[in-house]
Amino acid sequence: MNQNHFLEVIIAQCDSINKYLFQNALLMNQRVTHRDLSTIRLLSTISKMQPPMPRDVHIISKHRTSTETLQPKIGFFARILKKTGILDVQKYRNMDMGYEVYEHVVSQVDYPFFFKYFNMPDTFFTWFLVTELHVWMIMIRYMADEKDGKAIRNYAVAAMWQDTQARIENLGLIKTKLKNKQIQEISHQFNAAIIGYDEGIQSDDKVLAGALWRRFFQLECNNPEHVETLLIYVRKQVKL
Repeated sequence: MNQNHFLEVIIAQCDSINKYLFQNALLMNQRVTHRDLSTIRLLSTISKMQPPMPRDVHIISKHRTSTETLQPKIGFFARILKKTGILDVQKYRNMDMGYEVYEHVVSQVDYPFFFKYFNMPDTFFTWFLVTELHVWMIMIRYMADEKDGKAIRNYAVAAMWQDTQARIENLGLIKTKLKNKQIQEISHQFNAAIIGYDEGIQSDDKVLAGALWRRFFQLECNNPEHVETLLIYVRKQVKL
């Protein structure tokens, strides 16, 4: 698949997801001050001819069968107060919105296509790299909403970590200490990646390409066209 066809596929998928998230933002009484609200899906020609896979906790591995929907973690008494309307309703609307946005956007990402197009192995870590990039783009877009954007951004990130934890749990029998160490390490990497991506998106293409090469491609991509394609994809999504 050449770069032009790749980008045509990206553009073709943009409108429906933008419409979905824009409508949800209106339902949540958000002040939409930015251009559009979603990231878009990368799809291969083959995936168009197949019914979409139901999203589960592990999309990319056949043995991963949990189909739990991510839910915000709320205490028992908080749930009661929420139902009675005593607690801040807008806070829980933002929470639901953040989790719903994460679920919807990540469910649209065609992970196998990412792995195939960019020659990435199908592993937990590469799943996280692809997810991390899209969560960062969600963060960028919602920070443009001065009213509730920061809260929605934080809850979308919380949803990502809940999803990450669920996936690690399904990797097999791993000692709790090792799991916690892995999550801590990934968390540090995530924070560093966000800083690098933020610097790149506010700078020229050379800086952004460097950030993508260091983090997404792990310094191992020898195909400049792949870096350029991902750079164009990111620039298009954040509209900066």
